[in-house]
Amino acid sequence: MELYEIVNDHSLDAIISWTNNSNNSFIVWDVPRFCTKILPKSVEFGRNFSEFVSELRHHGFQRIGWFEFGHNNFVRSRPWLLKRMVPSKAWDDKFGAKLKAKRDKAKAKKARAKVVRLLENLQI
Repeated sequence: MELYEIVNDHSLDAIISWTNNSNNSFIVWDVPRFCTKILPKSVEFGRNFSEFVSELRHHGFQRIGWFEFGHNNFVRSRPWLLKRMVPSKAWDDKFGAKLKAKRDKAKAKKARAKVVRLLENLQI
């Protein structure tokens, strides 16, 4: 079961639900019941609440309150926005490589300039 479906499931509102003040956050009301009733059925969330929170962070969720979490693309009644959610590892793999290449190119350019200055100073 996906997190969006779980948060949308009104039979679980005593455990986890959308927050009243926001359409893009949810709150875990009963952590012990969440850990015994929901986590075992959803392996991708982790084995305990700490791992669940780590998974949320990995997917870009922000901690809003003690057990409240939000994401701009995790919005009540707008499940199509879930496609925009990118786990940080995938984001790092895609854009991190480009950033690294750009940094490497800048370092190489500085190194070449340094060699040219050294050669000019030697006047060989």
